[in-house]
Amino acid sequence: PIVEAEDKTVIAARVGYSLMDLGPALFQVTAAYQPKVETDLKPNGVLVPTKLGNEYWAVGAMFNFKALVAFGAGVDYRFEKITLTNLYSSSSTYSRPWARVNAGYAFPTPLVKPFIGLEVAVPLTEKDLGPKLQLGVYGGIRF
Repeated sequence: PIVEAEDKTVIAARVGYSLMDLGPALFQVTAAYQPKVETDLKPNGVLVPTKLGNEYWAVGAMFNFKALVAFGAGVDYRFEKITLTNLYSSSSTYSRPWARVNAGYAFPTPLVKPFIGLEVAVPLTEKDLGPKLQLGVYGGIRF
């Protein structure tokens, strides 16, 4: 049987700290957390409604290149938890690396720098029922 998960919009948080200013680029370490979200599975031939839950926390590193439209590239090491719920519930926890790229704009204000951007992340290893792509719109403040 073929099992597909529906796409889901989620909210996650990421913090970063610049360790080194290398002139045109910043080297940063990051930490992220996505709370558990559930989506319906669309199993072929299975009559029992099933939910797929996903949550993760991650640590990572990246280079952010300073420009009018800044861009960055880096890796996360994510600790992911997958939960299947139908007549009973089961979960599995695993870890895997993800590659991330982003592009964004920081508004030139005097004290803090509000920013907006887009991000794409892909896992570097496959996992059954694990997320296969992440597209993000983000915003925040740099101090």
